[in-house]
Amino acid sequence: MKRTTLNLLVAAACMLGLAACDFGSVDQGRTIAFNEQTQTVTIVRDVKHDQQNPEYTGTVVSYKLPSNPEEVGPLPKAGGRLKLDAENNLVIIFNPQTNSVERVPVVFTDIRKDIPRSHPLVNKVKFPVYDKEKNTVTEYSGRQKMLATFVIPQDKLALPESVWEAGDDVRVYYKENAAHQARRFMNVTKTNIFKK
Repeated sequence: MKRTTLNLLVAAACMLGLAACDFGSVDQGRTIAFNEQTQTVTIVRDVKHDQQNPEYTGTVVSYKLPSNPEEVGPLPKAGGRLKLDAENNLVIIFNPQTNSVERVPVVFTDIRKDIPRSHPLVNKVKFPVYDKEKNTVTEYSGRQKMLATFVIPQDKLALPESVWEAGDDVRVYYKENAAHQARRFMNVTKTNIFKK
């Protein structure tokens, strides 16, 4: 009987200790800006938190990278393209001129699916590829295994080319009360978690 009471007291003490801990939160999204001088990354949040089928339509938020270099992975590459949606003839972008996420109707002139990164059409090419005469962009999505070419709409021709590039997917661990100061930063795009 005494042993059971002691075990219950220990379990209750552990639960109280855990309840008092502030574990922090995890945020993830696609990089739309990175300031190397201030070490600040700006992302559009992934509202699904589904690595195979993300949806970058959340709010825009900035985080200062951790001061401890051991808590920072590879630095992120920024870009404005959030999604190639061939089924609905859309490219979802972050427009820096309007400071908002936009669904841009496009005409796809070529779509090739089930193309792995090792494919000759992809493995030695630096994407995106721009054809200024035809106003087209050819882009590869590794997640979708899709190589696609689309025509930039006339009203979007003045946007910088970086709008059509995909930024890196990143994950940030932070404490709620720390005013967007990341404790840990992971570049999901450039990190192979399975590598030993």
